[in-house]
Amino acid sequence: MDVPSRRKLLRSGYELGLPFAAFTEPPTSHLHEEKLKANAKVIAALFRSWPGIITLSMHDFLAVRSIVSALCITVAQSRNVLLELFFDILRIKPPSWSSSFLAGRRLTTYGRVTNMKTEGVTEPSQSEHEDRSGRRNLVEHFTAIILVVLLHAGLIQALLQAQKDAPNLASRRKTTLLLGEVLKLADQLLPSAWSADMQVLPDLFSTASTFVTEDRFEAVNAIYQVDSVNRTLYRSSASSALQGTNQPGTNDSTNPARPADTPKTQISTQIDEAQFRSLMLESQVLNSTNYTKWRWDLIQPMIEGPLLNPKRLDEAIKATKFIHRLCGFFRPFKYRFSDVKNTKPNQRYVRAGVALVRSLLQNPEGVKYLAENKMLRQVAECLAQLDRMSGIVSSSPLFSPERLAETLVGGYFAMLGALGSDPKGLQMMERWKIINMFYHIIELPGRDELIRAMLSNLDFTLDSHPRIILSKAMTSCSKPIRIFSTRLLRKYAIHAVQTSEVGAAKTRSAEWAIRLLVTQLYDPEIEVCEIAIKVLEEACNQTHYLEYVIKCRPALDHLGDIGAPLLLRFLSTSVGYHYLDGLDYISKEMDDWFLGRNDTYVALVEASLSRAFADIPEKTASSLDDAPEHQDYGVAPPHFYRELTRTAEGCKLLEEKGHFEEFASTIREFYLEDEDSETILKVKGCLWAVGNVGSMELGAPFLEQTGVVEWIVKIAETSEVMTMRGTAVFVLGLISRSLHGQEILAEYHWDGKVNIMGESLGYCIPGDFQKLFSMKPWTASSRLPKTLPKGFPTKPVMTDADPFNAEILKLVTNLGNAVLSNRAAADLSSLKSRKTPGFQKPELFHKVMAILSSHHYRLPVCRFVIDLFDKSVMRRIVLDEEDSDSDGSETHEGVVV
Repeated sequence: MDVPSRRKLLRSGYELGLPFAAFTEPPTSHLHEEKLKANAKVIAALFRSWPGIITLSMHDFLAVRSIVSALCITVAQSRNVLLELFFDILRIKPPSWSSSFLAGRRLTTYGRVTNMKTEGVTEPSQSEHEDRSGRRNLVEHFTAIILVVLLHAGLIQALLQAQKDAPNLASRRKTTLLLGEVLKLADQLLPSAWSADMQVLPDLFSTASTFVTEDRFEAVNAIYQVDSVNRTLYRSSASSALQGTNQPGTNDSTNPARPADTPKTQISTQIDEAQFRSLMLESQVLNSTNYTKWRWDLIQPMIEGPLLNPKRLDEAIKATKFIHRLCGFFRPFKYRFSDVKNTKPNQRYVRAGVALVRSLLQNPEGVKYLAENKMLRQVAECLAQLDRMSGIVSSSPLFSPERLAETLVGGYFAMLGALGSDPKGLQMMERWKIINMFYHIIELPGRDELIRAMLSNLDFTLDSHPRIILSKAMTSCSKPIRIFSTRLLRKYAIHAVQTSEVGAAKTRSAEWAIRLLVTQLYDPEIEVCEIAIKVLEEACNQTHYLEYVIKCRPALDHLGDIGAPLLLRFLSTSVGYHYLDGLDYISKEMDDWFLGRNDTYVALVEASLSRAFADIPEKTASSLDDAPEHQDYGVAPPHFYRELTRTAEGCKLLEEKGHFEEFASTIREFYLEDEDSETILKVKGCLWAVGNVGSMELGAPFLEQTGVVEWIVKIAETSEVMTMRGTAVFVLGLISRSLHGQEILAEYHWDGKVNIMGESLGYCIPGDFQKLFSMKPWTASSRLPKTLPKGFPTKPVMTDADPFNAEILKLVTNLGNAVLSNRAAADLSSLKSRKTPGFQKPELFHKVMAILSSHHYRLPVCRFVIDLFDKSVMRRIVLDEEDSDSDGSETHEGVVV
């Protein structure tokens, strides 16, 4: 459907209307719901590509209006599938409280949504925020276009009607939730000219204010429900925003043993003696030595609250056995904590142990008690069982692989990590030779799981032995440990630059992490270098760290294309520009992009968009496995010309080279090209280059000098190549990110989305958006196109010179006979099992396709026949390789496509 030469094989868009018909047909069998879901998947796939959405928008958005109007059908099965379809099309992920809301519970209390802070969403750091502001998501821009199409087709009115005549309460609540999400999405993605009027739901308010009709009661109820959902969604966004503002790197957020959630019970540190004694009695620690009877939900809040008070801690140590029994529970040789099964609920014991160590380190009395307690001494003895130089041996070491996997002994590393985050704790570790044993553990062969448990829990904020241990692991351990250690540096390398004393310490930690990452660029394993590049690239989102990386002067020539993204980041500052200019990198890279890399960039962007729309779930990993690499699918990758125009020096070089004028000239000359694929690819590459230059304030003047925006707008509104239109829309979104670009687009009646600060979000929509979908209907071709491959018969050929091939053709024909079909299928399978050469011949494949197209065969039969042929046949047909094999002397066995 993309280019006119292919669209002529179909009628003018009506072939795609078949999946939509299923939602307006009455149920005919018990499989009707499965049929609806299958058609919904097809419709969702059509809404995930430019050719699909443009084709559906033809004939005054006939197909889109049909699916929107189907919401008025009161059949419960159809209504439920349709609502799920719109959630899918608009890429709306229901919030955590949606299941409770759909079940009929009220959302009037804020406490129902406060747990959204614990949904496992990673806290975005300042560098991540800057990265998002610099690289806008193309998927969100595409979603904005889809939302405009649906709103034009009457989605809001259809949802209001669906809410009014919902077949059941669950459907009504689901419709209300979708309506609230659509209003929220419109506010986030669409310009105010589009979203302002719909936010007030004028039709609904008009009905609610008409006191002479009975419909007003339903309208008032609908307004109340929508308002409740909107307020809850707003609180959800506020909770997420507040969580995102937390500074990364604090103890609570970086400690692996501490989850994101906090205990439900919070106890103040300033409580009197009577209250504290009452809490100790309620915890059952003083009443029993059986830890299963203790109230751990009360113990941890006490540790993190009252025990931080020196008076209360002194009382717990000297006047009672509260601290004594807690520390006794964690002593390894009592085999209480160390024998607890390693399950998720039992992780509360680890969290309590870490909190206990931290609380004791806050007070001199606690430090003294911890130094004299047997717990650290026994942990050191257990670690010595792994040290061959200690002389201590055991038949069943506490840190054996089996116990490490099945029990909570790995929690001791979390406690030691908390101990090592404080200088006083490091002194205790040195006293019991724990640091020495860590050095020897790093050298243990075949104990990667132990090394991971140790490294993942150590704190590297202080400039002490843990940093040396990590450096040793990054250089001398096995490849998996080197990869794991390199990833550990990320949370230290991306700290936000601050001027306070604590912020300065974090900045120094980030500089240390950057130095180690630069050394990892010379690792013999390319996977280690690749991870180091990604972390450094993320750290370079902040100018201070970018200049520090340049100061380290890393050599990236040996990494080739892997190091290219980091070098592109260097271009964004004058210091980096002069550094790269001294290496003669800029001129070579500029010529490389001008001569071919622009075309490669087009393929990279389109592949990223396809992967983003595929919605393939990300691989999860356990706590000790390698964390899965987060891929920014659907985000425009870094572009050389964009980074080049961040500096005045780069703009001057671009003007001297004349590349931008060449790009603009190519766009003007070939903007109506719709046949030659190479020319279309060239124009797309020029469009992305122009858009990336125009997105920078320093690069925007190039747009006015060449007048290229006018031609890009023409491509977006008149091009016969559908993906070319989509590329032009994305490029105009990039141009709208600069203030100068917004002014130019306003002249052509394209409106951009800005936030409350007036900053562009990179989404733009034409004022008359129907021009974007004004595709002229085409005339269906009455004969076979001239581009059919050679040897493809115009009429079915039932015979062949080869007797085996003739037999295959006869059997394929018999598949259409209800009497002979079973025997024919068995004979064909037999011929396939005997590896008949005919199933590897493109010529026979053409003849079989002619037979299938001239008779009526069921879809499973067609799939069966196609699967009989070797996969190399399709590859040779697509790559036009069959001419070299026409004599049948060569076969391509084993080629998999």
